[in-house]
Amino acid sequence: MTPEGSYKNIILFGPPGVGKGAQAQILSHSHHLPHFSTGEVIRDEITRQTPLGLQVKDAVNSGCLADDEVVLGIVMSRIDLKEYSRGFVMDGFPRNVHQAERLDRLLLARGRKITYALFITAPVETIITRLAGRRICSQCGLTYHKEFKRPRIHGVCDMCFGKVVHRQDDSPEAYRDRLRTYAEQTLPLEKYYQRTGILIRVNGDQTVEQVAEEIRKAIDEQ
Repeated sequence: MTPEGSYKNIILFGPPGVGKGAQAQILSHSHHLPHFSTGEVIRDEITRQTPLGLQVKDAVNSGCLADDEVVLGIVMSRIDLKEYSRGFVMDGFPRNVHQAERLDRLLLARGRKITYALFITAPVETIITRLAGRRICSQCGLTYHKEFKRPRIHGVCDMCFGKVVHRQDDSPEAYRDRLRTYAEQTLPLEKYYQRTGILIRVNGDQTVEQVAEEIRKAIDEQ
């Protein structure tokens, strides 16, 4: 059992493109907690060809979503590592209420829980404008922006030296499709975490620095 107060388990959720990844990186640095990007972890499992990674790979290759239990298995296999004993900052998971319920039960069995659920929102048109400039490393998934966060070498990832590209699903048309999926599956997390008393609503229609400051104040005041 991990004594409550000796760790911080923080999740971020909100519409695609709202800036969850950037804020997760800032929180990770300021609180000295590992940043758990579910997408990056899954890609790592696939690359290393672990049993769970191979199951996810089969789903991805067939154009299907990975099974919740497989993804949860990957998530918990990392959370059980010693480096996560003081907590984590997670974005990209959970994506729906069922995943949130299962994650809570698995954490409870380990004497832990989610301590903060940050719900970041912004107007659709603001996000679409931002997405027009967003770039991503095709290898490690690190995000950049042509205005706010450029790689040191044009088109080359600072972290792994992979190629930095514009994602096809960052187009306005593709985004609106993703937004419909988000509204159906992920938005209900707002009410779920509100009921548990750990929800923090964050105005994402600000600069990265202003959003980070709002988050800092909200966590410090809790």
